[in-house]
Amino acid sequence: MELRHLRYFLELAKTLHYGVAAENLNISTPTLSVQINQLEEELGAPLFYRTQRKVELTQIGEIFQQEARETLQHAEQAKSRVRSAARGERGYIRVGYVASALLSGILTRLLTSFSAGAPDISINARESVMDTLATQVSERTIDVAFVRGPVPLPADVGYIEVEQDHFALALPDNHPLVAQEQPIEPAQLKGETFILPEQVSGTVTFAQRGGFILSRSWSAGSLNEVLANVALGNGVAVIPAILVTQLKLTGITYREIPGAVIPSSIWFLYRKRERTPAVNKLVRMIERST
Repeated sequence: MELRHLRYFLELAKTLHYGVAAENLNISTPTLSVQINQLEEELGAPLFYRTQRKVELTQIGEIFQQEARETLQHAEQAKSRVRSAARGERGYIRVGYVASALLSGILTRLLTSFSAGAPDISINARESVMDTLATQVSERTIDVAFVRGPVPLPADVGYIEVEQDHFALALPDNHPLVAQEQPIEPAQLKGETFILPEQVSGTVTFAQRGGFILSRSWSAGSLNEVLANVALGNGVAVIPAILVTQLKLTGITYREIPGAVIPSSIWFLYRKRERTPAVNKLVRMIERST
C-alpha cells in the first residue's frame, strides 16, 4: 500500500464517481479502477458497492476513510517537520561546556539569543572535563562545546574565540601575603603548592614569570574543586579572572597578577564539516556575534 492508493481512495470516496475522481486526479478511469482493486485485494475487503448507477462506500470503506485521512495527515506533518529540520528550523543541539564558560555568562547569553530566534531547536547542555570536549565534538558525542583556550584540537574541529579573559590569583584568606598592600609578585609564591585547574597554561606562565618550576602542584580538575582546596588552605591557584567578580566564596581572597595580563579566552568548538542544519545555524549565529 502506498500513499497514492490512499489519495485515490479518498478522492473516489468524496466524489463517488470513477470518472469525476479520475479527472480530478489527472489519471484515466481504468487506472483508478485498477488502483482501487489493488487496494481492496491488499486489505482483503471491499471498500465500495458498485452498480451501473452508483458507487457507495461499504461500512469497511467508511472506517478506512477516516484511517486514510489520518495517515495522509501524519505523512504531511512528517514531511513538514523534515523540511523544517533541513532548513535548520527544528532539531536539537548537544552542548558541552566547562564551568568558567557558564560563570562568565557567555554560554547563557549566546545560547539564549540563539533560542529566541530558533524556538523549535532544543539545547541540551552538560558540563564536562575540558580535556575531553574537543574529542567529543570530533566523535559526535556532542555537537559543539565551550572551552577555555588554548587547547589542542583534532583536525576536523574548528574554534571561534567568543570571550577574552585573563588569569588572576586565588589564595586562602589566612595566607600571609593576603595582608600585603603591594601586588603579589610571582616570585613570592615560589615553593607554594599550586592547585591546578583544567587549563594549566596560566599557572605555567605565572611560574615562569616567577623564575621557578611547579615542583609542588596537583591537579584538582573542576574549578569548584580547585576553589574548595584553596579555601581549605591546601594551596594557591591561578584561575580565570572572571571568577573574581562572579564567584565570591568564604575563605578565598583574589588578587590580580601584576604586570602584563596573562591572557585567556573562551573558545566555541564546532565540526568544520558539519552537516546538521540546526548546528550550522548556531555556528553562523556565533560567527556573526563575535
